Amino acid sequence: MILAGQHRLFAPIVVLAGMSPDIGVELDAEEIETFLREQGLGVLGLAKGSEAYTIPIAFAYDGGSNRCFFRFIMDEGGMKRAFVSETDLASLTVYEWATKNQWKSVVLRGHIRQVSDSDLAEAATLFSDVGEEAALEVFNAPISEYETVWYELEITEITGRGQFVGSRDSVV
Repeated sequence: MILAGQHRLFAPIVVLAGMSPDIGVELDAEEIETFLREQGLGVLGLAKGSEAYTIPIAFAYDGGSNRCFFRFIMDEGGMKRAFVSETDLASLTVYEWATKNQWKSVVLRGHIRQVSDSDLAEAATLFSDVGEEAALEVFNAPISEYETVWYELEITEITGRGQFVGSRDSVV
């Protein structure tokens, strides 16, 4: 287990309940941080009562502050809005898959909340480096017709596993 402050990851790296240590190998803190900085898409899990809701989403990882930023593009009365307002503890799954023998997966859990005004510029800057490319290609109407709200996931748990043939540096 890597504890707070080591390798710039502040959340402990843990094997989550039900995760088999026989599947793949554990990624170390440096591998996890590099992977998250290089990726820009994941699946965000939100919850409202006993109901779960997952969405593919672009993100930007801020390892120095141990958080991920998301730009939510929402319409009035949408599912995303309803679920994020009720979710305290969220999860983000980021993965890269080439074959059954060549993959990486990182799961982050933490508290999700709206980004404070003082952090908006930092969120937008980090997001433009990685998440921007994939973020706006899915909307049917001009972006100006939607509300943009920035959220952050304050990471409390992080774990990573992978399966490698050859180098551990890249899956594909």
